[in-house]
Amino acid sequence: MNKVVNKALFYKEWINVRWVTLLSIITLLFYKVYGVISLLNRNKMYMEYNIGSRTDRWFNNGIYGMKSYYFVMVLVVIILAIILFKGEKTSETQGFIASMPFTRKEIIINKWLVGVVSLLISFVITYIFLSLFYFANINDLNTTLNPYSDIVKWFFMDTFQYICIFTFMMLMQAVMGNSIVSGMVGGIILGVPIFMSMVVQELVMRYYHYDDLINIIFEKISGWINIYSYNVAKQKSFYPNSAENINQDYYQNFYYSNYKSKLLVLFLLICLFLFLANLAYKKRNIEYNLRLIVFKNLEPVFMGGVAICSGLLAGVIFGESGLKASFGIYFVIFTIIGYFISKLLLKVLSSKK
Repeated sequence: MNKVVNKALFYKEWINVRWVTLLSIITLLFYKVYGVISLLNRNKMYMEYNIGSRTDRWFNNGIYGMKSYYFVMVLVVIILAIILFKGEKTSETQGFIASMPFTRKEIIINKWLVGVVSLLISFVITYIFLSLFYFANINDLNTTLNPYSDIVKWFFMDTFQYICIFTFMMLMQAVMGNSIVSGMVGGIILGVPIFMSMVVQELVMRYYHYDDLINIIFEKISGWINIYSYNVAKQKSFYPNSAENINQDYYQNFYYSNYKSKLLVLFLLICLFLFLANLAYKKRNIEYNLRLIVFKNLEPVFMGGVAICSGLLAGVIFGESGLKASFGIYFVIFTIIGYFISKLLLKVLSSKK
């Protein structure tokens, strides 16, 4: 372990990401701790003034609610990866990096460890605050409807989720040059599988016929290929009994589907992405740090991906319902346009140095 973890490298990287750690802590405390506090206050307001609505599952709802949380956390993770690589991807630091007495493996592993520690600190602090708040208000809790295991499950699921996304962003930083563009492209690529699934589903439903079985199959597939949705808890809303319908008093229960299986998938993906990031970083030429794509043989993949996604998106948006030829025409036209746009991006965002 000591051969991989370098104290000097670790400290250097940690200095750079301290403020991102603080940002992630603030984000988690706002969305999770403040989330349960606000629902408790809403319950008290209802009990005292009969204003608004209440729920006995306020802790459960507070942890898993607030949809903007998922977008903001992904943005924080992307920023974390950008900060770790931004300093070395400049012409001024290329020579300095080449002269350092560190191996490529040490550099990439220490960057990954710093990022993981940053995320772990944020989630552990939030976990402690949630636990303290849970036990401080245990007399106001129905522990059957709001079990402590909700906090434990949230902690492990979200920790694995965002470490996995961060590791993928590390991989993108290793194969691409511009650190900011790498973060943007990495965020888009993780959404490509669900985009493709949605396009195929839309085309099947549009040009053939709606079928419940096909719809269910696509929903199940989407649930597994969309990494962004792994930590999105499913929601079940229902009224306890007809008498409470008058007061609009209903229960919302959030829960994870396929919890253990998704944790396993995330763990395996972390291992895979880290292995590929290490492999790519060791083989990259630092002279190409300012290029959009560091590896020449990956440029056709980039151009093909941009072209096909452009064609599919345009075909779905502009193609007329029921006319297969219409989709095909728009697909071909915008695939060609996407191809030339990707070539232009490679030319503009790459340096010949």
